[in-house]
Amino acid sequence: MSTKKTSDERKELLARLITSRIALGRRVESQSDFQAVLVAGKPVNHILHLLLTLVTCFVWGIVWLILAIAGGEKREIVQVDEWGNTSVTRMWR
Repeated sequence: MSTKKTSDERKELLARLITSRIALGRRVESQSDFQAVLVAGKPVNHILHLLLTLVTCFVWGIVWLILAIAGGEKREIVQVDEWGNTSVTRMWR
């Protein structure tokens, strides 16, 4: 039978979950006692890609389009409920 976890137990579970996600390349954007928002990737530098597109007579635009669609930052929410269950939810743009 499952029992409710104490605040300290939940915080420890969240800390372990965050540590494992950081090992996969995420970074912490914000955190509360039982929830955190993690980010992977880097934002697309649109100014740089605009300049490269213009210099290459729009050939670089293909690369820029792919990066704009598939690249950039990806966010996820990690949390621990009162029973000690952990979850990771992807946030879409």
